Formats: sequence, structure tokens, C-alpha cells
Amino acid sequence: MDELVTDTTRPTNTAALRTRHRAIALFRKWAILGYAFVLMGSIAPATATTAHTGVASAPRVLVLASYHQGNPWTDSIIKEIQNTIGHAQPDVEIHVEYMDSMRNDPRDVFPFLEPLYRSKYLSTPPNAIIAVDDEALNFLVARRNRLFHDVPIIFCAINASRKLKIKDGAEIVGITEDVDMRRTIELALSLHPKTKRIVGVSDLSSAAWYDFESFWRIFPDFEDRVRFDGFVGYSAEGLEAELAQLPKNTIILDVAFRRDRHGRVFSPLETVKLLSHNGDFPVYSLWDYYVGLGVVGGFVASGRRQGEEAARRTLRILNSLPAEADPAESKSRNLPMFDFVQLQHFGIPMSALPKGSIVINQPESFYWQYRYYIWGITSAFAGLVTLVLILLSNILQKRQAFHALKASQLRYRAIVEDQTEFLLRFDKMFKITYANSALCAFLRSSRERVLEQNLTQFIPAARFRQLLPMISSRSAEAPLFHGEERVRSADGSLRWIKWTGRAIFGPDEMVVEYQVVGGDITSEKQANQALEKSREAFRDLAAHGQNILEKERSRIALEIHDELGQNLTALNIGLSILGQGLSPSETTPSERIRDMRELTERTIGSVQRISQELRPPQLDELGLVSAMQWHARKFLGAAGLDYRFEKGNGVSDIPLDKDRATALFRVYQESLTNIIRHAAATHVTIRISATNGIFELEIIDDGIGIDCRSKRSRNSLGIMGMRERIRAFQGRLNVSGRSNQGTTVSVRLPVADAKTMI
Repeated sequence: MDELVTDTTRPTNTAALRTRHRAIALFRKWAILGYAFVLMGSIAPATATTAHTGVASAPRVLVLASYHQGNPWTDSIIKEIQNTIGHAQPDVEIHVEYMDSMRNDPRDVFPFLEPLYRSKYLSTPPNAIIAVDDEALNFLVARRNRLFHDVPIIFCAINASRKLKIKDGAEIVGITEDVDMRRTIELALSLHPKTKRIVGVSDLSSAAWYDFESFWRIFPDFEDRVRFDGFVGYSAEGLEAELAQLPKNTIILDVAFRRDRHGRVFSPLETVKLLSHNGDFPVYSLWDYYVGLGVVGGFVASGRRQGEEAARRTLRILNSLPAEADPAESKSRNLPMFDFVQLQHFGIPMSALPKGSIVINQPESFYWQYRYYIWGITSAFAGLVTLVLILLSNILQKRQAFHALKASQLRYRAIVEDQTEFLLRFDKMFKITYANSALCAFLRSSRERVLEQNLTQFIPAARFRQLLPMISSRSAEAPLFHGEERVRSADGSLRWIKWTGRAIFGPDEMVVEYQVVGGDITSEKQANQALEKSREAFRDLAAHGQNILEKERSRIALEIHDELGQNLTALNIGLSILGQGLSPSETTPSERIRDMRELTERTIGSVQRISQELRPPQLDELGLVSAMQWHARKFLGAAGLDYRFEKGNGVSDIPLDKDRATALFRVYQESLTNIIRHAAATHVTIRISATNGIFELEIIDDGIGIDCRSKRSRNSLGIMGMRERIRAFQGRLNVSGRSNQGTTVSVRLPVADAKTMI
């Protein structure tokens, strides 16, 4: 199989040919030595096999490095491989072979390396091979079947822009070196906004050629902002001459310049010194090992990350696990890295750098210069502080214990002493052992006096005999007992006490003492009784309303039967007589018709009177105020009472809905009826007014009056009915008066939006 990449752009000068001949002579000697090793291996394979039979050999990993030892990029990768594998699996043997392809043409040295590696690893092949950089992978892929058949290959630092010509990709995995040229150029332009020209510098190696193609592919994206140039394959003298002619606002990008046209290999420091033209131009790089040697920085590829990832995948293969990577697909992350010295040289502030940037060569801080003194003083101070803290801790513990005891006492007082419920404890002989302040206050006795007494002194003997079986039968499974008692307090009033007791048991499950917690529920009992009385009053009110309704129905029926019925019967008889004709001795038809007309008019008057008593038409036709005036005139005037009707300003303009008007009129009717029936009054004053959306009605008489007991009596159901009518509309009705001093009925009713005007 051919190499993956061949270089057809080599220089053909005399110096290069002499270098090539010396390399060929050197590697011929190595080839002869390699064939000797092969011959020795073929003569005694059985011996080697026997020597290793029955012994489990340690895993072996061959690291094949494209470049020479001392190359910073290669050294950082190999060091990270050794550290990562050695830390995770110390028994792994790591063999490193340097191919030196940067200082020698791969086509000259590869033919001699193959027999050398065959002689070294034929009898003891590695369990895995790590290929560092492109030339090592080229070598392995082309000669895998001849040298390391079926040995897994893990590559790293392979140029991501190249197309790998791997025909058989089985067990060939790794991570590519994806240089971030675009972001590095964008970063350089942002840090040097006055840049007019960007020059990319590269040598003629195959690896460099891939990166330089990427440089030319992206330059159209920046051609409207800056001019791009490329210096490729120059000698050191020619490159220096070209750089001397560049304008000042130029940025140099080291694409991959490692050796010049004459084959001279440059160290990273020499490369940076040459490209910067002794510091005249800012140089940006794509690899981390150049940062700190004179370049400003860039989004650089990390050799340590390449080595770490390759080692991690190798360990997975050694442990028969998937490598978690497809050939040439995995990429490492590049980091923004800068040299503080170069930032200062070109006047670039730290604030202009991207977030997460790494800056090296920063000046040592005061702490770093005097760190040993600071550590010593800090240690001594820490010892003193520790001693002080120990003493403070002891003091604080004592204070905390004191405060905890005080807080416990306060909680006990809050729970037991300051609560309003009664707390009592007594022993099996019913002697009181504890009584809290609330119980002592209820008994109006000191605690010392209460503790001198027995429980039987507070409970009647008959009741104590009832409680004794309940108390004595308590067990650990059922320790509670409870009840209610009606007792007489120290001030002589009867109070209801509700209590709950608990038997307290010792370790032997025997009763030690009893604890009773009780409370005064007299207010609760009174509220329940008041509620029950209220319910009875409402039931009486409903019955009263039903009784009034039945009486009204009976009265209307009686009037219809006695008055309307008789009139209609007389009319019916008169019509019958007229139909049959009249005798000469009887009255004339005109007289009969006149009598019938009088009966008809009386009947109409009766119907009008009954309907007005049921609901005055003035209430619907003329409004509430007119209906009130009509009713006072008809009702009080007919009864011979002197009355006065006072109406405030603006009453006629207040909107009042039909339901509120009806409720007010019924209360008004009921009040006048009570005055006629019960008050024995001679004068009545009626006042109506409206202020701030409140309709007010006041009815005052000079009759016999009413006392408070009569107002709250169950017989005053009329007043209760009036109050409930007004309360239905969030109003308020008040009846006040004294015996022989008259009575006043006051009504306040909120006015709602209405469709009817008073």
C-alpha cells in the first residue's frame, strides 16, 4: 500500500541532494543491522517462545512519533500519553519511536525504518500503536499488513482538512488536529483594528500544505476588510527580505513554517523570531507550544489534549471496550491563549480578550514573590486563631447551654404557666401535686393552698363516685379520659368546664400520676343556647307569618262572601225579575235599574278597597312617597289621629327598585298598624330623607312606648318580621322607646340602581 500523502514539491538544489545521500548511507547501515536482527529472530523463535510460555506479559503500547525528540509539540503529546496511561494502568509498557520526519524526507527514511521496526517488534508485537502526526499514520497505514497485522492503531494530531486514504479502517481510530484558522484571524483583526494586510507563512511539507489550503479557502470572507498574501517555500534569507518590505499594519500568521527551502529546520523560537522580524509584526499561531516564544496568541490546538484523548482511547482498546470514535471524525477543542509580554508590546488590553482566555507570562504578584513568608506568618496566625477559636468554642458552648436552659424554662412557662387553660396533676391518692396559674386564678386561691388539698375537696362526692371507675381503669393502651362539669367559680357564678385527663405511666407501666387539662367553655355554651333561641325565634316568626297570611286570606274570603257575594246575588235577582217582566203593582223598571246600579257601584268600591289593602296602586303608579302619604291620610286620618308627614329635599329623585320600595312600604304599614292597635297615641310624625345613597324613614308617636323586654320578647314577632324585611337588603331597623314616652321606628336602607323612580 502506498503512503497516504506524497510530497511532489521538494526542492532539487545541491544542499538538499547532499543531505539526502547522507541519510541514505546512514539508513543503509541501520537496514543491515535490522536484517541481522531478523535473521537471529528466525533462527531461535522457539527459544523466545519458550521463554515466555506460561508467563502473562504486560500490555505493550508503541508510540510512533512523526517528529524528533525535543520538538515541543511532539514532547507535549508523548508526555501526556505517558502520564495518562501510567496513572490509569501502571503495568502498561510504553515504547516510543521517533521517526524524525521533520528533519529528514519521509521517502528517504521510511524504507529503512520498516526493517528496523520489524526486527524490534516481530517477536513481541505491541497490543496497540499510537500514531502521532500525519507521517506516522502514513507509515503505519502503508505497511500495516507487513509490520503490525491486526494491531489496533490510534492516531492523534492528524490534519483535519486532509482526506485520509484508509482502505481498511478496521481498528483505526483517533482524533484529528482541527486548527481554528478562521477564529484566529477574526481574533487578530479585532485586537488590531488598523490592520491592512495578513500574511500566511508556510513551508513545503505535505502537512503544512493542507493547512495552507485552508488559509486560502477562508480569505474571500475577509477580502473586503484586509489584503491576504502567502509566503510558501521561501528560504530564510528570502523570507526575511520579503518581511522587511511589508507595511507596519501587517499581521503574520504562522500556518506551518518549520524548515526553509534549503532544508534548514527551525526551532519554534527561531521561527517566531524570523516571522516577527525582531518584533516589528504581531505573529499569531495555531499551536499552543508557540505561545510564550514571541507570538501574541490565537485559538491554538493543544498537544496535551491530543495526547490525553489518544491515551484514553488506547486504554479502552486495551480493556476490550469500544474506542468511542470513528476514523478521522473526533475533534479536539481549541482554546484562546495569549502571551502577556506580547499583549503589552502591542498595547492590547486584557479586557479585549475573549472570555475564558489563558494568559501566560503574567508578572508575579506580591503574594507569589513572598509566598514562603506569607505561608509561615499565616501558619503561625492560624495556630493562634485556632487556639482562640477553641477557647471561644468552650465559652460559646457554656453560653449556649445556659441560654438553652433559660429558653427551656421560658418555653415551660409559656406552655404551662402562661396558658389560659387549667392544668392540674394529682397522684394515685388524688392528692394535688401541681396546679398552674390559670387554675389558681379561677379558684382564687394561692398555689401553696391548692397543693395542700385533695381532689375530692373540689368535686361533690356523688360526682366523684361516678368519675372514680373511669379514672382507675386507665391503661397504657387507653390512657385518656374526659368530661364536662358545671361548677361554681370563686365569684359565685356558674361556669361550664370541659376537661381531658391522661394517666402518666412509669417504666414499669404503673400509673405515676394523672394530668388534667381543662378550659372554661361557658361562652361557647351561651353562644349555643343563644343560637338555639334564635332558631326558635325564627321558627316562631315563620309560624307567625303563616298565621298572618291565613288570617288575611280568611278576611278577604269573608269580605268577598259577605259583601261582594250579597251584592252579586241581589244583582242576579234583579236581572231575573227584569227578564221575566214586572206586574203593575211592583216598582217601575227605572227604579229597579237604579237599585241595581247602586249595588254595582258598592261592589266596585268593595273590590277597590280590597285591592288597595292588598297592595295600594299608588305604590306602582305614583311611587313610594305618594303611597306613604295616601296610606297615612287614609289610615291615620280615618282613625282620628293627628299626624305630620315631613319629606326631605331630593327624596323624589332617589332611584329605588321595586323590591326595596315594597319592603319599605310593608314596614311602614306594619308600624302604622302597631300605632293604631297598641300605642294609644294622639300624634304621629313621619320623616323621610335621603343622604349619600341611604334612604331613611323615621316614625315617631307619643303613645305608651315600649321597653327593651317587649322588643326582645318572643311575642314581638311583628318587629322581627319588619327587621328581617330590611336586613334582606343590607339595611337596618331600630325600635326605641320607653314606657309612657312614645316609640320611634328608624329605618336605614342602602339605595341600589333601580328602574323605578320615587
